[in-house]
Amino acid sequence: RNPFKKYFAQGLNVSLSTDDPLLLHVTKEPLMEEYSVAAQVWKLSSVDQCEIARNSVLQSGLEHRFKRHYLGRHFQLPGAQGNDIRQTNVPSLRLQYRTEQLMEEMTMIRDGVNELIQK
Repeated sequence: RNPFKKYFAQGLNVSLSTDDPLLLHVTKEPLMEEYSVAAQVWKLSSVDQCEIARNSVLQSGLEHRFKRHYLGRHFQLPGAQGNDIRQTNVPSLRLQYRTEQLMEEMTMIRDGVNELIQK
């Protein structure tokens, strides 16, 4: 079973891609096909799909000038600070929530490690 939806729901930075477009896809646009299938199978909203596409651009090896073009001038900043909703269609509140959750998890990990060290 593919864990994509679970990982996305938990706030992990996930993206969609094509494995082998010549063997596994039936259209001339394999990446669009991946998004269409994912939207149907996992009941993804348009905002979910935009966030996943944003993640894909951030994770890509594109030059910064292209990332700036697709995501906005401040794409390198974390969370809502780096979001330009006019470019990404991802609400800043969602990205702020993701960032806050990540910081909370990092704090829990740090506190757990400190506890182990003190024992």
